[in-house]
Amino acid sequence: MNWDAISAVSELVGVLLIVASMIYVARQIRQTNTMMRINAASERLERDYEIVLPVIESGELAEIWLKGDNEFASLRPVDQQRLLFFERRAIMLWHHQYQLRDQGLMPDANWHESLWIIRTLGRRQVIREAWRIFGEAFESGFQKFINEQFAIADKEPLEVGKADSQ
Repeated sequence: MNWDAISAVSELVGVLLIVASMIYVARQIRQTNTMMRINAASERLERDYEIVLPVIESGELAEIWLKGDNEFASLRPVDQQRLLFFERRAIMLWHHQYQLRDQGLMPDANWHESLWIIRTLGRRQVIREAWRIFGEAFESGFQKFINEQFAIADKEPLEVGKADSQ
């Protein structure tokens, strides 16, 4: 056997090993992305549950939350503050979802549901007040996004139970 043949076989084996390595790495990346999407979806559910649970469990907070819809100014100052920080949690969740979407980790169905929630809850007096107070803490892209969603909410009639198709 001559050295040229040995060299050619060695190169071929090297190329095959590189291709096999690339296939393996691509598969690992795909599996990692899948796990990240699953984890992001689970975390989204947990965060949503954590926000809603206090309203479900406390009649007092539920009453305050309902007044935040159109009667925010009628609340005692302490209840206004409680409600503003409660709504800040929702804004933080929206920001987290916005970042997940930006990273490609939120499926379209979940994103459309999030848009519907932002637009529907974005009509509330208290969420607008919370956004006025806390909104500047977020990066400009998210600020623009929320302002756009609120503008859309202001133009659309409220259709409870209908998810957004955009």
